[in-house]
Amino acid sequence: MKRIYLDWGVISNLKKPEYAEVRDFLLTHKDSLFFVYSPAHFEDAMRSEGDERLLQDIKMLESLVDNHYIAYIQNETSPFLLTPTEYYSENKGRKNDVIPDYSDVLSSISKDIPVFGGLLETLLNMPFPIPEAARSYDLFNKILPGIPETPTLNDVLHSSAIFMNNMMFNKEYYKDYRSSIWSAGLKLEPNAGKWEAKDVVPNITAYLKALGVDKTFEEFVLMGLGNKDKDDKYQFFIAAYNILDLIGYKADKLPKAGNAMNSVNTDAQHAYYAAFCDYFIAQDTHLADKTQALYSEFKISTKVITPSEAIHELTEVRYDDLGLLMQEQLKEDNIVEREDGAVAYKLSYPFLGLFTHCVVYEQQDGTLLEFKLVFKNYSNFIFYEEAGRMIDAVSDYFGRPSREEYESVREKIVFGDVNAAINWVGDGITSVLKADSERNRPELFIKING
Repeated sequence: MKRIYLDWGVISNLKKPEYAEVRDFLLTHKDSLFFVYSPAHFEDAMRSEGDERLLQDIKMLESLVDNHYIAYIQNETSPFLLTPTEYYSENKGRKNDVIPDYSDVLSSISKDIPVFGGLLETLLNMPFPIPEAARSYDLFNKILPGIPETPTLNDVLHSSAIFMNNMMFNKEYYKDYRSSIWSAGLKLEPNAGKWEAKDVVPNITAYLKALGVDKTFEEFVLMGLGNKDKDDKYQFFIAAYNILDLIGYKADKLPKAGNAMNSVNTDAQHAYYAAFCDYFIAQDTHLADKTQALYSEFKISTKVITPSEAIHELTEVRYDDLGLLMQEQLKEDNIVEREDGAVAYKLSYPFLGLFTHCVVYEQQDGTLLEFKLVFKNYSNFIFYEEAGRMIDAVSDYFGRPSREEYESVREKIVFGDVNAAINWVGDGITSVLKADSERNRPELFIKING
């Protein structure tokens, strides 16, 4: 089973007649394709509240993803059950076009909460000295527009809010700021767009060093985040994507009037959430190229494809014949790890369309094969429905027990009960399906006697 993420542009285009073949393929293969969506799908769309085309796009999105929603909440990306229609109903009143002025927010708090009022008022009105040399730079005046000669912290916060709102929602302001960065010398060479994905980040690191910046690209990104740890994959990935755009790698052309950094940031979110999937179907070539550059550097296995490639790439190729799999896949070239009498193999094609890896244990009374689903991307979770579909597929292959017994055990395995199992016994072979004790996803054990 493949987990799929689609760019919003693809969703919107699927309604068109020329995309009918791709649309029909995706809809008719939902038994083997698992579609998810994220808040990024609505970041731009929310500005079209009530627009009939938006409602049609939401309907198209929902026909694929059902209620499979992933979101970054409380420093963690997790799966949730929420339909796009429900998301839209809950959030359509939310405005995405204003970043709050924290000087106003804090001033309001100082008035409303007397205990803190005096302290906050004092802090906000403290002088915030700025070196004269800094004022001579064009970028400084863009970042802190209209800053007084002798500013306070309140002035700095206010100017910062103006800057961020302009960056996020003013197309010409963002393009002018980006041009200022290029004019200051931080712009990649003209043929950077021809670099292969695997070379982009190493070439940028070399470029930074040539400028006298003794930082790798990742260190440069972290510096912009205040040298935070990159364990927060969301903030780190979004920042890395935005920096690629700012320094001129496949810079977004921002064709629509409302596009600015908000558009680039939304693309960054799409690329981040797609990193929890097996495939990312993207229409925008600039989005696809920046995404592939980061996936290559960060060792994310998610494959970026276009709609025209979808049918070929997503047509299922799998092993159903255990003997053939053992003959063709359990060989030296596919070994990824050896440890304590066990050898782990990465399968070229999944067993039963589900299991990506096989661990082989040679025992005195035979051979034990452990089939596992292993993600080589950002995902460390599985939807309950994904687990249920895996159990159904394996049971259809070996034969289902009685319905009442099956439903009970299936539910336990789905929810990660490691004591629950479905067993099949044949001539010289025993198969057991149970929950992985470490990752709460189904795994299959096949014992071949003799």
